[in-house]
Amino acid sequence: MRTLLPVLFLMSAGLAAEKAPADELAKLDARELHNRGTRRLAEGDLAGAEEALRASLGKDVDALRPPALHNLGHVRFGKGKAVLGGKTAGDVTELSIARSYLEAADADISDMKDQIELLDQAKAEGREPDYVPATAALGGGIGTYRTIKKLIPKEEAMVTKRGGVVASWTRSVGDFRGAHELDAADAQAKANADAIEELLRALRRETAALEETIEAQRKKLEELAAVIRELVKRIPDDKLPPNAEGEDEDEENFLPPERQKPKSGGNDPKKGKPGEEQKMTEQEARGSLEGLKNEFGRKMPAGDKDGKGAKGGKPADKKGKDY
Repeated sequence: MRTLLPVLFLMSAGLAAEKAPADELAKLDARELHNRGTRRLAEGDLAGAEEALRASLGKDVDALRPPALHNLGHVRFGKGKAVLGGKTAGDVTELSIARSYLEAADADISDMKDQIELLDQAKAEGREPDYVPATAALGGGIGTYRTIKKLIPKEEAMVTKRGGVVASWTRSVGDFRGAHELDAADAQAKANADAIEELLRALRRETAALEETIEAQRKKLEELAAVIRELVKRIPDDKLPPNAEGEDEDEENFLPPERQKPKSGGNDPKKGKPGEEQKMTEQEARGSLEGLKNEFGRKMPAGDKDGKGAKGGKPADKKGKDY
């Protein structure tokens, strides 16, 4: 037990340290809490300001409710603004970039379809197709596909981030409206609420547009992939662009399974997975049978009369491989 006492003491001290801020706020009255929250807001400590101001409101002192709500409006607007990197609107370049890749995908699809038509026409006429422009169009299409696929999760994170800003600014509007309702002379609170509502409308419009663009990108990926695979069918392996198979396991391989090369360190797709029944090709079977004939088809030497040969007795000494 003696060895446990210091540990328990340290744990108790740690818990006391964690509870210290809450206990400290509990000792303050509504005005002290309000002043503390106002100071924290001026210092840029938004989390500390929100904690103190909410504690002040919890004391139910009517005279302090309007200014506490007014300052809480500033706190929650500031928190949303901080998420946007100090801006009062979403970055319009995010939406512009997303839309620009949709346009790039449309251009790539058009180019690849043109090359499919030209290759089919050349083969129908018995001419040797020109694979150079087809390879270039295919490489561009695959590059756009992989860029959009990597971009979508980042765009979804942007939407989530903006959703947090919308929630924070919505509460800010409520705080300012509440302050104005309790104190009609606080015209600034009403003006702040009106201004933030306008910012909210713009942010919601941009966020909705970004969500629509993400959905359009998903559909465009399916269209891109279908055209890419059609063009791959018409281009020989030695004419394919380097990015057709993908540089890592996360990138999609657009070659059909029978044209894919086994990657170093990986399993050969033709050999199947471990534990699965594997079938030999006819050529492999013939090779194995020939090997068995060579190994076991030889005649054994006849044994000597003294019993040292093959018919009983000890086998004749011979040099062989050591295993």
